[in-house]
Amino acid sequence: MQALSTKATINERRGREAARPENLERSLSFEQMVTLTAKEQFGWSVAFVRRPLFMQPEVVIISPDKTEYVLIAEDGTEKIFFNVRSVDFD
Repeated sequence: MQALSTKATINERRGREAARPENLERSLSFEQMVTLTAKEQFGWSVAFVRRPLFMQPEVVIISPDKTEYVLIAEDGTEKIFFNVRSVDFD
């Protein structure tokens, strides 16, 4: 019996796309960019970008001490993001 590793399954979902696309600024709404810029001034950084089908991309940022994740919605609002697995970043 051959089991698929978790890492292989995770990579398949995103394919060859990077966690943070090169053209991030062009794919986000104005409100998302304002919130992201403000948070980056306090040391937050982009962890990854969710790209749901037929929906606007959602940015997930990580705190400077790497203990909190926040999702920046299309309207620029922030929501605590709990759906993060540590194996995603190994």
